[in-house]
Amino acid sequence: MSVPYELDVLDPHAETRLSSFALLSNFYEALVTTDAGMRIQPCLADRWENPDVYTWIFHLRPLVRFHSGKRLTAADVVYSYRRLLETPGLEITTYLSDVSEVHAVDSQTLSVRTKSPFPIFLNKLSNVAIVPEGSAAAFLVDHVDGTGPYRLGEWKKAHYIRLTRNETYWKEKPPLKSATYFLGRTPEQSVKDLIAHTSEFAQYDSKEFERSIRRLGNFQILHQDNYFLKYLSYDVSRDVTPYCNVHPNPFKNPMVRLAIHKGLDRKKLVAELPTYAVIVNQPVPPFVFGFNPDIPFPDYDPAAARSLLERAGLPQGFEVTMHVRQILQETGKLIREQLQKIGIRVTLKVLPDGDFFRVLDKKEFTFFLTRVGATVGDASDILEPQIHTADPLHHYGVRNYIGYSNPEVDRAIQESGALLKVEDRRAVLQHIMTILMSDLPWIPLYTDQDVYAISNAFSWQPRHDSYVLAYEVRPR
Repeated sequence: MSVPYELDVLDPHAETRLSSFALLSNFYEALVTTDAGMRIQPCLADRWENPDVYTWIFHLRPLVRFHSGKRLTAADVVYSYRRLLETPGLEITTYLSDVSEVHAVDSQTLSVRTKSPFPIFLNKLSNVAIVPEGSAAAFLVDHVDGTGPYRLGEWKKAHYIRLTRNETYWKEKPPLKSATYFLGRTPEQSVKDLIAHTSEFAQYDSKEFERSIRRLGNFQILHQDNYFLKYLSYDVSRDVTPYCNVHPNPFKNPMVRLAIHKGLDRKKLVAELPTYAVIVNQPVPPFVFGFNPDIPFPDYDPAAARSLLERAGLPQGFEVTMHVRQILQETGKLIREQLQKIGIRVTLKVLPDGDFFRVLDKKEFTFFLTRVGATVGDASDILEPQIHTADPLHHYGVRNYIGYSNPEVDRAIQESGALLKVEDRRAVLQHIMTILMSDLPWIPLYTDQDVYAISNAFSWQPRHDSYVLAYEVRPR
């Protein structure tokens, strides 16, 4: 399988990135999971109940074993959750932000208490992998011991990861005995892989990729809209920001942010992209809970953008370095061309994912282009970790890289997590979207439509979350 993403670490608790979820879900499992339609399904827990609105009782499947042979017990789940709640720096902690207590009732039953009624708790738990009790960080970083359908065969960082079938898997054995993911593949490399039969499956959002594959004639072409928002963001907290030639930091000025918003022609951007994409008008796409249909799409108005910069005291514009993930390099070039027309002169700095996120975690960027996805199908998936003011004690804002802080937004995010009535909760999330499109901590651009090629010898159904799970690929 040829895929465009990379993998930096094997610890399933370390990172909330597509690559980590998509690849490590072959090895590790959670209490619940989602199917291709993003519906919650039982996994390591075969059933659960709510004695009250704060308490969840989970009953584990019997006879499940880790790859090491150790039997899964409630102690492993308790250890996994407490590891996240008590260890700084693990990004998956954000999915347990509302957990107040977890303990084993017996070897196959556990109780989890939340701080408030939590209507989407199961959606959150689907992203929390279970590791064996006592697993050390030094082991998990480059070893695997999960309950999933595949074991780790070999991992060569930045090149490939090989999977071998878990012959003692608790569910139906995977149809494929082994699978290899080739990592960080470009469209050109993916086409070559398919032609050479190095790969029988490839994922890439490239228009040229699709044209090339159709000419081969022996592959199915599949499309699927995904959750992943491409967006611009910037340092809104420091008075002096490092990668910009003017002081004070122009991105703290709302007029500058609005100028960028109005100065981008998203329709032209999507038309010129080498990928299939759909323009967006807020931080989540229409199929994510919390999307606000009343928010208008922005008008492209370069004259208004230049006027805003002049009113902000920047009649000549300014110069700034924009850091871009390597997989978004072409998008970065097109944005640079458009911003040049309103007086913002951009220097691109393209980084591979590992380097990009290491610098991003240090909050060193001034202006950057990346992507994010509400993979649980709910806007809270991005609001709690990335928009809420940084609050490590309560696990909010753990990936708020820009220093954005709005007390009204914080209160609304916390309120939304406790509302049980669907329509009440939807209204609060939609209100947050309205505020964000006024404050503009992010400039939403577009979401992708994934393109896949798979040999006619196999069948597979695409997913909204973009995961390519070897377990779901079946020979015809």
